[in-house]
Amino acid sequence: MVTGDQVLSARAWRDLGIPRTAHAMRQASLAVHPDTWRDPRAGDAFARLCELYDAPDFDLRVARGVRHGPGVIQWTPKPGFADLADVADHALRDLSKNRFRQFFAFGQPVSIDSADRLVRYGEPGERWWFLSSFPRLDARTTVWVAKRLAAALNLADQGGWVHGDISSDTIVLSPSDHGLMLDGWWTAVRCGKRLCVAPSAKTPPRYLSGAPADARLAVGQAAATLLSVSQLTSPLLDVVSKHAVNPGTPNDFFDEVDDAAQRMFGAPAWHHLADPAEDPI
Repeated sequence: MVTGDQVLSARAWRDLGIPRTAHAMRQASLAVHPDTWRDPRAGDAFARLCELYDAPDFDLRVARGVRHGPGVIQWTPKPGFADLADVADHALRDLSKNRFRQFFAFGQPVSIDSADRLVRYGEPGERWWFLSSFPRLDARTTVWVAKRLAAALNLADQGGWVHGDISSDTIVLSPSDHGLMLDGWWTAVRCGKRLCVAPSAKTPPRYLSGAPADARLAVGQAAATLLSVSQLTSPLLDVVSKHAVNPGTPNDFFDEVDDAAQRMFGAPAWHHLADPAEDPI
């Protein structure tokens, strides 16, 4: 049962830990309504609950996303970032030529005159969530996320692009298929170019000072993200920590994560990851 304190402290609906459905909204409303919760803050809590329910499903720094049907999100750039839609289109157009396109989330413009975008995640019927929807990852789960992420970063590098802002809100997972995709190409830049937008992800300082972007930048952001969402012990912790501060290439990251996993677990094993409580994309 949702409490008034939870509602008042929540930054997004997902923080409440309940499905985003009309039924769940009615139940939560009963819990915090001024007629049932005898607390001076009940009015504020009820107003906040309505605000959370009506807010975008995903609120990134440069764009807001709203579910637009099964497996589809409509992304709308925030004011001042509309021109980044063109950058994302260019990047995804290049990456779509790769035969391993399952690593990348692809979209199409809603109209020529609008920066709104529809992005479909996987095939119809597949269930995908952003990494931020999951509880903290255990070590085995971190291994398969890290290795797939390294593969995606390597393919992006081969296509001449650096993502620019890899975080738990731009990594998309399908637990049943152990699938991973990268979304949020708004901040992408060509390899060798400087970052156009200051990233929200933790980033090696030299790139914030104007060093040309390369695949090591993406590895650093990916490793820092995994550190923030995982429960790790050595030697895997040592590998991820190292690449968060002094990143190597995607191949280096893949090989070192794989070596650490072999030492920790022996032969690779298919590892179950439970679906999050909230609705899939």
